[in-house]
Amino acid sequence: MGGGIHFENKKVIPYFLLLVLIILNITGCSRNNFPKKEDKYTKTQKIAISALSDTFSMYKTKKFNLLKYKKYNNWHLFLYYMTTDNSPQYLLCLVENNKALWYASAGYPAMSMGFGVNRVKYKGKSIYFCNLNTSTWIPSTGARKPTNYTKMVFEFENGTKLIENVKGDKGYIVIVDGYKKLKDIILYNAKGEIVNRYEDIGYDCYECKIVGFKSK
Repeated sequence: MGGGIHFENKKVIPYFLLLVLIILNITGCSRNNFPKKEDKYTKTQKIAISALSDTFSMYKTKKFNLLKYKKYNNWHLFLYYMTTDNSPQYLLCLVENNKALWYASAGYPAMSMGFGVNRVKYKGKSIYFCNLNTSTWIPSTGARKPTNYTKMVFEFENGTKLIENVKGDKGYIVIVDGYKKLKDIILYNAKGEIVNRYEDIGYDCYECKIVGFKSK
């Protein structure tokens, strides 16, 4: 006649143990989803935002919208769409060993066409970046059509190619070895149709110089 839980039917015990295991598993998953330590992405993004905020402190209104993030070895690259009380701009911020470098897209953001092309040369690499719009302008009709980009193919004059998956992306960051001359860029949709080519933006690849630097 002791206290505690009493089971009249032994068949109930396996179900009770199963319920306990499920509860423990859910609890464990919950702890894993909320780690106490910040991950590297959060730390490096904080460095990037801090560096950018300092640089553009003269603007009363500024907002940084993250379009794309890419990790390459010990590089953390962030593509931001910055809106201020002056004009919008695309910014590439590269964080390496707690040091932030950032580059601004040349001229105004690509609006009419579905994409733009900017290039940064850094430590023997070429970094291409810019926006990917949801629609593109058709010069022959003056109308716009959806892009639904899924793939970008970079072709270089030495015959090499690089294929980048961009399905659902708002921007792209592509890193290639060396400083090869760009021959063509072809953008495809999910149906495998060509949506845009490099010639659509007049073969314009803007060389970007460093506009800011911050070491923690």
